[in-house]
Amino acid sequence: MSYRSGFVALVGKPNVGKSTLVNRLVGRKVAITSSKPQTTRQRMLGVLHGEDYQAVLVDTPGMMKPKTRLHHSMIQAASQEAAGADLVLWLAESTHLPTEEDEAVAKFMRDSKAPGWLVLTKEDRNREGVLEACRELLPEAVQVHRVSARSGEGLPALVEAIRLALPDGPPYFPPDQVSEQNDRLWMAEVIREKVLQAARQEVPHAVAVTVEELREGKGGEETLYGRAILYVEKKSQKGILIGKNGALLKKIGAEARTELEAAWGKPLFLDLWVKVKKDWRDRDDWLRYLGYR
Repeated sequence: MSYRSGFVALVGKPNVGKSTLVNRLVGRKVAITSSKPQTTRQRMLGVLHGEDYQAVLVDTPGMMKPKTRLHHSMIQAASQEAAGADLVLWLAESTHLPTEEDEAVAKFMRDSKAPGWLVLTKEDRNREGVLEACRELLPEAVQVHRVSARSGEGLPALVEAIRLALPDGPPYFPPDQVSEQNDRLWMAEVIREKVLQAARQEVPHAVAVTVEELREGKGGEETLYGRAILYVEKKSQKGILIGKNGALLKKIGAEARTELEAAWGKPLFLDLWVKVKKDWRDRDDWLRYLGYR
């Protein structure tokens, strides 16, 4: 029996549902999600295993008009992943007609050499005319799929189509591995997800998280100690993120700790600090330090 494997890149505008779809297809959370755009800042891999295939799903940052050097890096990352993929899925929402951002992604798809498909998300809330409008933007789409990550509609057909489209090849990951993330990266991402959920306005987008320590706690190997720094760009943002009497930062820490303890199966003491690093989103040295370049 032949075996198929390959990389499948998901591209689209911000907040179109790429991470949610990857999580649903893989069967567990491998990418953070939120209702705010720019949640995904760098590629995240989710490995979809089958009896005779392995599809490495590449969750890419949302494509948008860049306003900062961070945005430029995010768009560049998405473009590079798509260029190296065996298959590229353009995700667009069924809930509304294509926007200017959708049109820009469609142009990118037209210029891409990889086989491209159109995947309409949120099909359980579809609007008439969206499919036709997207087809006009990408007439070269080899296949069109309509799915809902929430209800599961269309997902079996999409998975089977992906399986058949993969080239022959050996698996890239062991059968029990569904992501390439290490514990430090996942801890940083979970903390940032809780920031996105708890904070408002510009603050979440100005936050970067680095994990300074992750080791055994005072209770030995049965416990963990983690220390992370949340960087913001302004002193006012630091005050907002900490909250009155530290309330918001405590909330973020408690929610992150609960999720991480459930994933790792052991108690975690989580120590969070907030520091100001002015204009880090427009500084190449800090983008490299934070792993965005």
